[in-house]
Amino acid sequence: MTQFPITRRSLLALAAATLMLPQAALAQSWPSGSVQLVVPARAGGGTDAVSRIIAGALQEQTGQPFVVVNNPGGGGVVAAEEVRNATPDGQTLLFFHTGVLAMHHTGSYAPDPMTAFTVAAEMAVGGTYALAVAADSPYQTLQDLVQASIDNPNSVSMGVQVRGSSHFMAGLLTSDSGARFRIVDAGTDADKMVQLQGHQIDAAMVNTPGTLQYVQNGDLRVLATIGSDAARDPVLPDVPSMVEAGYPNALYGLDFLIMAPVGTDPAVVQSIHDAFAAVVADEAINSQLTGMGFALSMVPQDAMQARLEGIDARVAATAELLGLN
Repeated sequence: MTQFPITRRSLLALAAATLMLPQAALAQSWPSGSVQLVVPARAGGGTDAVSRIIAGALQEQTGQPFVVVNNPGGGGVVAAEEVRNATPDGQTLLFFHTGVLAMHHTGSYAPDPMTAFTVAAEMAVGGTYALAVAADSPYQTLQDLVQASIDNPNSVSMGVQVRGSSHFMAGLLTSDSGARFRIVDAGTDADKMVQLQGHQIDAAMVNTPGTLQYVQNGDLRVLATIGSDAARDPVLPDVPSMVEAGYPNALYGLDFLIMAPVGTDPAVVQSIHDAFAAVVADEAINSQLTGMGFALSMVPQDAMQARLEGIDARVAATAELLGLN
């Protein structure tokens, strides 16, 4: 066997390589097997649909299984706690949205999401929520619905997920219009759409993409949409936004968040972020999501903290304004 002399230079090179190994190994260690994306929503809703498309793309990209685990218990509390208390290795992640901040500021989730998790990735959602009614509803416009609730207070039921984002949206409309809706805890978006079709509730705040199939089938009608700006949603070009309908403060947008347990290694967090960023940048995937009404854009990593702090402050102020805190 040929032997090579051990010189000072070779020892220094070996030492340098050894120092670099842990960081490189950590960066490449995720995923190290099956990854659970815990989704606090029932199968069939908008968040669930987006999570499954992204999970499929991540599985193809990494060669490791990505499993969507639906856990809507407690309006999202059970899923959040499952991830918060999971081993911080990046193998169990929460796929949720900034509605988790609303849960905290209205008292349904005690831990502060800003400090109780490590946010690995943030994706701004270009879509909206819809104020939907049954197709045979007597209410033809948003103004009809609002006026009926004013004329007969508590006679018009509005389905929301209490203390969640849809509750905030209904509260903003109520505050802006003087409406006197009877707020009903109707559960997840999938639950709300079932109750709308069964005439158990008169109206509901549901994610717009999730309503499209029911609108096209003639089961539901959308009176207005609410998003982060006043524009109409391109997937429903004939439907006005709430701002356009005359309620200027009815603005509320969402970002999807990928949240890991506190203590997850920064190198693993970086790997998670980069993997999701690659999926969002994939034209075929983003085209599919855009077609569903979920146009996603990756929030730059160095802008995430400031953006989340801004959203958190607005949610806290809105909760106080609406008396939901």
